[in-house]
Amino acid sequence: METSNIKQVKEGKAEILYKTSRDVFYNPVQEFNRDLSVSVLKLFNYNWMKKVEEKKGKQKSEENLRKDSIVDEHQGSDLEDVLIQTRIERKALEPGKICEDGVALLEALAASGLRSIRYAKEAGGFRSIIANDLSRAAVESMKTNIEYNEVSHLISTSENDATALMYQRRRRADRFDAIDLDPYGSPTPFLDAAIQSISDGGLLLVTATDMAVLCGNSQETCFYKYGSLPLRTKACHEMALRILLQHVQSFATRYGRYIRPILSVSVDFYIRIFVQVFSGNRECKRTASETAMGFLCTGCETQSFQYLNTVSIENNNEKFGRTTGPPVSSSCKHCGSSHHIGGPFYMGPLHDQSFLRDLLNNIKTDPEPLGTVKRLEGVLTMAMEELSDVPFYYLLDQMSSKVKVTMPTAKQFRSAICNAGYRVSMSHCAQNSIKTDAPPSFLWDIFRELAKDIRNKIPNNVADAILSKPMEHTIDFTENKLAIPESQLKKLVRFQENPERNWGPKHRAKISLQASEEEKRIRNQGKKKRKMTNDSDATVVDDSENMKD
Repeated sequence: METSNIKQVKEGKAEILYKTSRDVFYNPVQEFNRDLSVSVLKLFNYNWMKKVEEKKGKQKSEENLRKDSIVDEHQGSDLEDVLIQTRIERKALEPGKICEDGVALLEALAASGLRSIRYAKEAGGFRSIIANDLSRAAVESMKTNIEYNEVSHLISTSENDATALMYQRRRRADRFDAIDLDPYGSPTPFLDAAIQSISDGGLLLVTATDMAVLCGNSQETCFYKYGSLPLRTKACHEMALRILLQHVQSFATRYGRYIRPILSVSVDFYIRIFVQVFSGNRECKRTASETAMGFLCTGCETQSFQYLNTVSIENNNEKFGRTTGPPVSSSCKHCGSSHHIGGPFYMGPLHDQSFLRDLLNNIKTDPEPLGTVKRLEGVLTMAMEELSDVPFYYLLDQMSSKVKVTMPTAKQFRSAICNAGYRVSMSHCAQNSIKTDAPPSFLWDIFRELAKDIRNKIPNNVADAILSKPMEHTIDFTENKLAIPESQLKKLVRFQENPERNWGPKHRAKISLQASEEEKRIRNQGKKKRKMTNDSDATVVDDSENMKD
């Protein structure tokens, strides 16, 4: 459907309509974001229904199920799992259908409604979906698109302030089971209301696009927005994820709640986290033990961290204690430089490996592949490969530049780490990333081994300070098969090139819907020349009026 006044955008199974002169806020680069969110919600909804069925118990006797030949088809499987799976299937978790015991979702900042429409048409298991926006024009656009996609029975629209709407749903019986926050910039204004209006075990999907702030370009702005001081480190994208997770965690613990990240990704110009929210004072006490301040050397950029609390097990009971520190002296032991301090940072796992495994399997076996399926497979495989208990990473090219040594190959560097008995992986956040439990002294020894022939010949204080120190470890560069990740062997799409011309977060959405970028370019051609002509005409008129006087 396309006329001179109406244009159509198709993504997944959804189609949205918009007028060319009144463009709906739509960014095609965010298709990966929406594909990922659809995939996560499919699995989350299934797991949600599984727990609902577990609570309800068996609805049919084992004998009746045997008559349907269900158990016979699953010989060797756990009977209880078979029964639960069968009941879920009979609940008709089909996209576009209302599931009475399903998930109630709120898209707080829906704009065109594309995301909600895709959820309704591609992920089953929803009880209801509310697509909310403060803009009246956006809500009218949503209504048109919802009717056009024939999902008005499942999606209802709301013209309301997002925080006000969520605060109205704080009662346990009224809470949402999933809340999607995809704002322009920081999600901070919406987090307190979201934490209070999400059900126990519910899912928060949160996006932040103010990456310059989160990555350390303005530490004072980051502190007042997120309550954390960022460090100017090359691991800035993982740092952004950990700052946001710590920020969400801080809101949750105020109300005796805590978060469990199931997936956290840094992609393109934004970060996206998927966290479940639970209640429990005991678990809230552990959050200090998952939080740390960071110390970054101003010379060699070696990272050190000071956890805020300790936890130990005594007689099957958890015992919390204070930490001692700091973990560094006034000068770096590797190069002698001073340190910058930052934080607090969330230091727990970024992903739930079990959830990731199921998610990746669902994406691979989906009979109707998503538009960005290749990139989804690559990013999620890399996320699974990451060392979950090792926060932050180094960049190989950055370390090489510090000591003025030709950068070794990633395989060579990782092999040296593996051969010494340490673990190593890449990070999905950056190419040439090194995430390892090897101490920094070992990493610098690798460069000392590489730089043996040029030691003490480099006119650089940091490089000379590092390379002049004696080696503490034996370095073996023999190729190790563990140094080559699965994502690399399979040649998966891991780091995408620029997807389109002038790509990025686009302009901030406004109450009045704006014209397209191309229309703006055409309209603004010769704008300065027209202004100069108008100014000169006005001057001539003024002169003529003066002559009359």
